[in-house]
Amino acid sequence: MTRRRLLWLLLAAACGSPAPAAYTRENEAAQRARQRGQHAEAAAHYERAAGAAKNARDAEESRYRAADSYARAGDSTRAEALLRVLAAQGPDAERRARADFALADLWQQAGAPERADAQRLAALRRHPSSGLARKALEEHLGYLREHGGGAQALAYLQSEAVALSNSELGETLAYRTARELDEAGRLAEARDAYLSCAQRFPYPRGVYWDDALFRAAQKELELGAPARAVEHLQRLLAEQESAVFTGSYERARYAEAQLELGRIYRDLFHDPARARRELRKVWQNHATSTLADDALFQEALVARDSGDAAGSCAPLSILVSKLPQSRFAPCAHLLCPSLPASPQPCHDYVKRAAGLP
Repeated sequence: MTRRRLLWLLLAAACGSPAPAAYTRENEAAQRARQRGQHAEAAAHYERAAGAAKNARDAEESRYRAADSYARAGDSTRAEALLRVLAAQGPDAERRARADFALADLWQQAGAPERADAQRLAALRRHPSSGLARKALEEHLGYLREHGGGAQALAYLQSEAVALSNSELGETLAYRTARELDEAGRLAEARDAYLSCAQRFPYPRGVYWDDALFRAAQKELELGAPARAVEHLQRLLAEQESAVFTGSYERARYAEAQLELGRIYRDLFHDPARARRELRKVWQNHATSTLADDALFQEALVARDSGDAAGSCAPLSILVSKLPQSRFAPCAHLLCPSLPASPQPCHDYVKRAAGLP
C-alpha cells in the first residue's frame, strides 16, 4: 500500500464516511431555494434531506431547518408539528431546547403573545442551562412588566430563585432581581442583591460581576455611604490591576469605576490631590476608553480649582497630543495658555460647565 493511499484511508477513518449523495443533494437544493425566497420549496427539500440522512443528528438538523422554512413561508401548522417532534425527541438536550424555544418564537411571530409566553416559560423550566435561556428570560420578564409591571417581574424572579439558582440561569436571575429592586427604588435591598450577585458569581466567570459591583457602589452613594462605595469600586478595580499577572480580561465598567473614584474624592471627600491621582489613572490604565479625555479634562479643572494653574497643563498636554479629536481639546488653551490655540472653537456648553470665559 502506498503512503498516499494509507494517508487517505487514515483521513477517511478520522473524518467518517461522507454523507449520502441524496442528503447532500437535497440540502443544496434547499439552500438555493432559500436564497430565492422560496421557503416552502426549501422546507420540502429539507424534509427529504432528513429522510436521506445517515444519522439522527443530521436528520434532526434538516427537520429543524424545514420548520424554520415553513415558518418563513407562513405555514405555522407544519412548522409547529416539526418543532413539537424535535422538542420531544431530539437526541441531545441543547437541540431539544432549541426547538422548544423556537415554538415560543413561532407563536410570537404569529401574533399570539400570551401563548408564546406560556411556551417560553415552560421551556425555561425544562432547559434553564440552555444557551438560549438568558434571552428567553429577558423576553419573559418583558412580557410580565408589560402586563403586570415591575412587581410581577420581581415576584417571578424571587419565586424561581431557589429552583433555578444552581442552573446556568442562576446568575441572570440574581442580577435581574437586583435590577428590579433598583428600579422599584428599594435602594438598600438592591445594593444587597447586587453584592450577593457579585459574591456568588465572582470574576472572572461572573458575566455581571463588574456591573453588579459598580451598581452597588452607586446605591451606596444614594444611601449616603461614599466610603462603602469606594470599597466596592476598589474591589472591582483590583482585578483590573492584576491583569499583568493573571491575564485578566478588560471589563466594561473598569474605566467608569476609575472615573467615579476620582469624582468621589473630588466632590464628597474634598481631597483634590487624591482626586487628581485617581482621574489620571483613567488615562494610564484605560487609554482607549471614551472616558479618558473626560478624566484628563476633569483633572485639569481640579488642579485649577485647587489654585494650581500650572498643574492643569500636564493632563491637558496629554489630551492635546494624544487625543486631539476630543471635544475638550479646543478648550485646553483656555486653561493652559502655554498650549497652542486650537483652530476649532471650544464648545459653549463645555465652557459653561467648566466656568471658562
